[in-house]
Amino acid sequence: MNPSIFAQLVVLGMIWGASFMFQRITVPVIGAGMTGAGRMIFAALTLLGVLALLRKPLQWRARWRDYLVVGVIVMGLPLTCFAVAARSLPAGYLAVLNATVPLFAVLIGWGNTGMRPSTSKLAGVVVGVAGVATLAKFGHLEMNLATALGFAAALFASFLYAVGAIMAKQRYGDADPLVITAGNLIGGSVPLVPLALATAPSALPALNVSAALVALGILCTGIAYALYFRILRAAGVERAVTVTFLVPLFALIWAALFLGEPITGAALAGCALVLFAVALIFEKVPGLTRKPLVPAKEALCRE
Repeated sequence: MNPSIFAQLVVLGMIWGASFMFQRITVPVIGAGMTGAGRMIFAALTLLGVLALLRKPLQWRARWRDYLVVGVIVMGLPLTCFAVAARSLPAGYLAVLNATVPLFAVLIGWGNTGMRPSTSKLAGVVVGVAGVATLAKFGHLEMNLATALGFAAALFASFLYAVGAIMAKQRYGDADPLVITAGNLIGGSVPLVPLALATAPSALPALNVSAALVALGILCTGIAYALYFRILRAAGVERAVTVTFLVPLFALIWAALFLGEPITGAALAGCALVLFAVALIFEKVPGLTRKPLVPAKEALCRE
């Protein structure tokens, strides 16, 4: 891999890893609704500024319906769900659960097409489930209603990310990803504004909370997406998605350094299992050959 691309991937992993830490700072003070909406609004303004500099039109009149529908599913709801989960789950846990998106993508793709995934991908799903179970069962958190809801919210957000990716591919085709992302951010934030206003704190939050929200929107969402698309254009999809391996690691490091969250053996084991699962799904584990994809019904007839 080109050293410049690798360095950009590391920076992106550091930025996205920090997003979960910032949510742990903002959510207890300003709530999940304000965190989700504020993050998207700051990110949308950032990308609109980038589009203005590049002189690229938003294409709002032609695509506003898609921006509203896909924006809510791929950004509005997932970001709010992760904000809800941040009430009870540590930042490292949130990042590990976020890394389960490829697992859901495999299962959704199998259900939509009827094509059996490769052995490596199916093994990745099993290992990924084991990783999440390890976090839930053996982590340092007490499993109660609040933490269970946190796990459910984060996993549902990951599921929505996978669904949204399929919808975006179907609706947008080869459209400029930077334009589409800006439109989705605007469309997805529309239904969140009333929620944010209804749950807004009565007094202005402390400076550190406001700074965390701004960083969450501008740095971790707006600038991070712009950097991701830069990597995507230069290195291709297969290399760009390897950032998935870096985000949970940096999330654990940032949370330990700045929030004092413990890095336990169970957390490391769960993280390792989920990252190994992602490697299996991307078919990057040496020694595992790809299995030709065949329709599920045909495969059953052969067995």
